[in-house]
Amino acid sequence: MKWKVSTILEIALNSQKIKRLARGTLNNIVWLILILCIVIFSSTIDGYFNIRNYINILSNSAFIGILAVGESYCLISGNLDLSIESVAGYSAIFSAWLAGSSLSSSGFDINPYIALALCLVVGMIVGFINSYLVLKLKINAFLVTLSTYIIIKGLAITLTRGAGVSMLPGSFRLVETIKIFNISLIPIIMIIIYVIFHFTLENTQFGAHLFIMGGNINAAYNFGVNVKSIIYRVFILSGVLSALSGWLITAKANGANPTMASGMLFEVLAAVVIGGVSLQGGVGSLLGVFAGVLLLSSIRSALNIMAISPFITEVIRGLLVLFAIIVDSIKRLFLK
Repeated sequence: MKWKVSTILEIALNSQKIKRLARGTLNNIVWLILILCIVIFSSTIDGYFNIRNYINILSNSAFIGILAVGESYCLISGNLDLSIESVAGYSAIFSAWLAGSSLSSSGFDINPYIALALCLVVGMIVGFINSYLVLKLKINAFLVTLSTYIIIKGLAITLTRGAGVSMLPGSFRLVETIKIFNISLIPIIMIIIYVIFHFTLENTQFGAHLFIMGGNINAAYNFGVNVKSIIYRVFILSGVLSALSGWLITAKANGANPTMASGMLFEVLAAVVIGGVSLQGGVGSLLGVFAGVLLLSSIRSALNIMAISPFITEVIRGLLVLFAIIVDSIKRLFLK
């Protein structure tokens, strides 16, 4: 059977159109799923369709959302930071330990915002250690950050001998008690972070270098990208944002315990990958990640309203992580 050149070109063009359509659908699938879930939950679950619940969804997504920004930068650059959960947990208990009342079993009456600054320094140090070990000792980022994850988790428990800290000053709670249009400052801080880092990712040389490096590190070297500098910056950024998230968790809860951030790592990874960031690096958008964070928060809210068993909730979270990995694999097929 003989094929005309025009017929072959037409088939090729149609194939490219199908691929572009499929790629565009996969890139934005998280928004479609989010809208679909909100419509279904609002029409089938009593108490879901109200402004107060939507504000709670936004507020409860802030901690995962801030962690997801740092993790997204790491993944897009071709790296991975598993220590974010333990850094957030350590920051939560460390800030409470510093700012707690000296009348309690542990506490030093330090100004909460000085405690925040010290937490951010701790996050920077952890990020620096992670990046230093990756660069200088050539250890895989997965192994490095898994080690620091375990070490910092142990330090958080050791700090207060496993005990929680309460009796925090009222000034610590200002980010939770001050309201703008009935929304606390915590989700507003998250939104500001997303605006800044989305702009940085999409409109600066640093953002472009992240994509180049994550897509092909050899090409990054050929383009003159300072790979070492980027690795230092993404890990330090991840550490700082993790520490900020931990401090905000304590502010909202008005206290802390060493296991405060437990389980957040897997939710962050699920949100990031569902939001379109590839586990292989070089692909992603913070707009998609934001939608992924809201999607997980929406599902969590629905499960809470329906009073679903926490054991079943864990199963659902695991299925979401699996779904995220499958979506990432399918996307990579269409990106070839």
